[in-house]
Amino acid sequence: MISEHFATIANALSPRYRLERLLQSGAMAYVFLAHDSASGRRVAVKVLREEMSATANADRFMAEIGLVGRLRHPNIVPVLDSGDIDGLPYYVMPFIEGETLRARLSRLGRLPLTDALRITEDIARALDFAHRHHVVHRDIKPENVMLDRGRALVLDFGIALALDALDTVEFCRRTLPGLTLGTIHYMSPEQVDGTTELDGRSDQYSLACVAYEMLCGRPPFTGTPNAVMRHHLVDRPRSLASVCHVPPQIGAALTRSLQKAPHARYPSVGALVSTLLAGAPRTRVRGQCIAVVPFTNVTGEPDIDTVSDGVGEEIATALRDIDGLVVAPDSAFETELECSMDRFARHARADAVLMGDVRESHNGTDLLISSSLFDGRSGRRLWSDVVTASNRCVLGEVGGPARNVAATVADVLGIARYGRAGRADSSWRNTSPSFRISMP
Repeated sequence: MISEHFATIANALSPRYRLERLLQSGAMAYVFLAHDSASGRRVAVKVLREEMSATANADRFMAEIGLVGRLRHPNIVPVLDSGDIDGLPYYVMPFIEGETLRARLSRLGRLPLTDALRITEDIARALDFAHRHHVVHRDIKPENVMLDRGRALVLDFGIALALDALDTVEFCRRTLPGLTLGTIHYMSPEQVDGTTELDGRSDQYSLACVAYEMLCGRPPFTGTPNAVMRHHLVDRPRSLASVCHVPPQIGAALTRSLQKAPHARYPSVGALVSTLLAGAPRTRVRGQCIAVVPFTNVTGEPDIDTVSDGVGEEIATALRDIDGLVVAPDSAFETELECSMDRFARHARADAVLMGDVRESHNGTDLLISSSLFDGRSGRRLWSDVVTASNRCVLGEVGGPARNVAATVADVLGIARYGRAGRADSSWRNTSPSFRISMP
């Protein structure tokens, strides 16, 4: 059967994509490794199964995929292309060489606290970005998190949006039993209930379930699908302290995010992660704190859109890789963006502030990224410059210009650059916004 599917899909996608082999046959979709003749890159092509496409609204699915395709963030695996093959929707992603969080958990059982918090923070950054742009993932689980070169990347925004067009729970229960085993354990009560419109707090609940499993080796609720759904609706999970050794603040933070009512959880996944990191054992880091203000797209009416926000996130990620720099948490921007530079810097506890904007070049093929660095005490401009990036950048393509900006910022601040490549542990990153800063 799969050989027939392979031949049909290969013929339909040729000559743009040359299918090489089947990577995964899941409950919802087939995933193929392919060569993109246009870019010369290896890509992953995900094709929905017939059972899914027969139930999903194809027009809505393609519209939602178009929306997700505009999300650019260093912790989101982007959608590069999409279409349908004889009515079977598909979409194309970069091929990521790494392992899923599920594979790592299957191998290790549970993760050390520092690793679990680092992965949770990466997932939260991706979700916070998506939520700012009105996209809810709906299917956060270990299978949808890739671990690659010390970074966690979130997969499958597209499949999750397709599921939103279904009666997900009933579909899982009756049609795709394999899907229930991978999804039900991480569904929020409002997803199980199916009567409430979902927002970012649903993803927060799912992320808390994933973090719970990383720390103690099993999700908050186990059992048959029906039993797990019932637990999500009415039962409290066992406290982390009763099943593993974690700081009490971390257990309390996850307990709050696992509340049944969305309003009882944190207002955002960013607030959850800030609390988790604040509850971790303190590590003293010597360095300077820099606040990266969300970049604005000034091509038309000034706006913080997915392009400009993604560029700012890429630069912030590159700055976190530099030893001696700590990036202020995003929560600093929630209430203080409309104030003076020095007041904002004090609120963010930042020694320097990086601001910028992006605009399309006259030919429309490039992005012009303008960046300015300000002293946090005096508000004086320390440096400004404009760099160029592709307007059709995909995962990692903004990385070059972003790293150049980050390197220049470090030079201006007088910081020797080591970063990830200069460390024995390639998974190391200077990420925690809760660290105390001691100026040299």
